[in-house]
Amino acid sequence: MLFEKTLEELKNLKDVRPKICEKIKSHNLPVIVFGAAATAMRTSNFLKAANIDVAGYAVDEEYYQPNKTYLERPVYNFAEISKTPDKYVFVLGVNDESKGTHRSSEFANNKNIIHYEFLVEYFPNSITYDYVLANHEKFAETFSCLADELSQKSLINFLKLKITHDLKYSIEFYHPNQYFNELTNGVRTPNGGGYIDCGAYNGDTVAEFINWNGGNYEKIFAIEADTVNFAELEKFIATKNYKNVVPVNCGVWNEKTTLQFLSSDESNKTNESMNSDIFEKSAASVLSDGDIVINTDTIDNITGGEKINFIKMDIEGSELPALQGAAETIKKFKPTLAICAYHKAEDLITLPQFIKSLNPNYKFYLRKHMWAADTDLVLYAIP
Repeated sequence: MLFEKTLEELKNLKDVRPKICEKIKSHNLPVIVFGAAATAMRTSNFLKAANIDVAGYAVDEEYYQPNKTYLERPVYNFAEISKTPDKYVFVLGVNDESKGTHRSSEFANNKNIIHYEFLVEYFPNSITYDYVLANHEKFAETFSCLADELSQKSLINFLKLKITHDLKYSIEFYHPNQYFNELTNGVRTPNGGGYIDCGAYNGDTVAEFINWNGGNYEKIFAIEADTVNFAELEKFIATKNYKNVVPVNCGVWNEKTTLQFLSSDESNKTNESMNSDIFEKSAASVLSDGDIVINTDTIDNITGGEKINFIKMDIEGSELPALQGAAETIKKFKPTLAICAYHKAEDLITLPQFIKSLNPNYKFYLRKHMWAADTDLVLYAIP
């Protein structure tokens, strides 16, 4: 398979959302967004820009509360309102596959209602055909690095997803078990070493790692920059009887310094469409005039030369500088890497090619772990 053939395919693709919006309007029915959280807000903002009024929101019964409103519109019990499918048009406004549930895909497969679904982007750095064309040699280099056909198809489908906003391209390459799966199983063998969780949040992936590998590690560095999340992380670790789990409150970067980030509140003021659960759970963007200041350090400094077997990163676009700050660790120990590669348009170029510069013997894979969003695309580097 040659990447050059993909360019011809991408050239003829169009954004599907304008046609979908015309279809939604053609029904002349009230529009109900399924969901009442961050994704629903982004969906509503897009619909509003297309001159489509959202009449209300619908949630599953377990989340329903009588007389509740969201964005100044009523919130309905989906189980009840969907009993009269001829009265409404429903639009998907959730994406929860990474949490182990499949509500968005269940909604998309519901043949009893009039419904539509399309991609609303989490991040402002969109990938367009012009961007791919301008960087096609670099994309081709990444493509050639990928070690299996599924990874190559995942790259192509991700580009198609970003250009068209058509979720069918996400359906085709959705893959379960983020981070801890058949690609990373080598870390489960009894060879000691440490695990670094960059973007440890509240400890959820630390717990997943320990459960997955049966406690086979020497030390875990759980790194979280956000102070609120870090307090939850410390509390979580304190309640567990885990051995050698070290919480670290800093950002991972290519030097020991301080950085300014834009908080979720300020993000919402600046660009309402950027409001998402990602921004709600951690600082998101490095900005010279950001309202949050954090300390940063390098992985090489934090670990102090200790043996590392596995590095996971989900740090909102800081992955490349964090990898630069882990260069000596990667070169010395050749750890398995699971690096999120969707926060920036250039991630699919810069991340694999930087890792390859450190160790050309890594094998690279791509897997997409979220069904209904342009998130959770993970680059795996396997020694």
